Amino acid sequence: MDIFASIFYGVVQGLTEFLPISSSGHNVLLSRLFNIKPLTLSFDIFAHLGSLVAILFFFYKNFDNEKDNLLDKSMTLKIIFLSWIPILVIGYFFRDFFDGRARDLEIVSASFVVSGIFISLHLFKQYKLKFTQVILLMAIFQILAAFPGISRSGITIAIGLLLGLDPRKAVIISFLMSIPVILLASSYDLYSILVNSKEIDNLFNITISFLFSFLFSFLGIKLMIVISKNYHFKWFSIYNILIGIIVLFGLLNGFYLS
Repeated sequence: MDIFASIFYGVVQGLTEFLPISSSGHNVLLSRLFNIKPLTLSFDIFAHLGSLVAILFFFYKNFDNEKDNLLDKSMTLKIIFLSWIPILVIGYFFRDFFDGRARDLEIVSASFVVSGIFISLHLFKQYKLKFTQVILLMAIFQILAAFPGISRSGITIAIGLLLGLDPRKAVIISFLMSIPVILLASSYDLYSILVNSKEIDNLFNITISFLFSFLFSFLGIKLMIVISKNYHFKWFSIYNILIGIIVLFGLLNGFYLS
């Protein structure tokens, strides 16, 4: 994999990990569109680690800041604990499906549409539940992000908004929920490399991918903080639905044929 592909994956992973647009879905679509080889395990690990380092750096710099500290530390630990259990279960039992059949463009296009619909639900009706119940439901619905095309941040923020959280708190909780998910996925992929005696790809290219992922992940985090303060999320809903429709239209008209 050359340096341009390394930069490409780093930028795509970084920008899409925390914005309500699926990182895995965009990787599938853009790889097919530009005929780029699928991400190898080692590139996938380090690109995701770039996002993980970015979110950890964000909380390190901001969590003790009074204006950004929306959650106490005990609640933060509870959120992280609750968020990893459902995704671990679904990943353990259905990983082969989500790494294979779920990446077909028919499913990816439908997943983008589903993601867009969820993001817009709070515009029509909102419900009020206890905070712990909201967190649990956000963690459960995060399972849907195993489908490439359904945004992890999008689905968790959407459920939070639907159940009465203010936008900024929903975004911060979604950020927290990303930590165990990225860590679990990267750990499993690293384990797969070690068990199967696979080689780590070119270290220089991996480092480039990691750095671009970190930089653009941090940019995505900052953008989401701004968006949560000043804008509605409907534009992400429209974007996801349009992407899904465009991909489906292409399939019906015979595009994407290898």
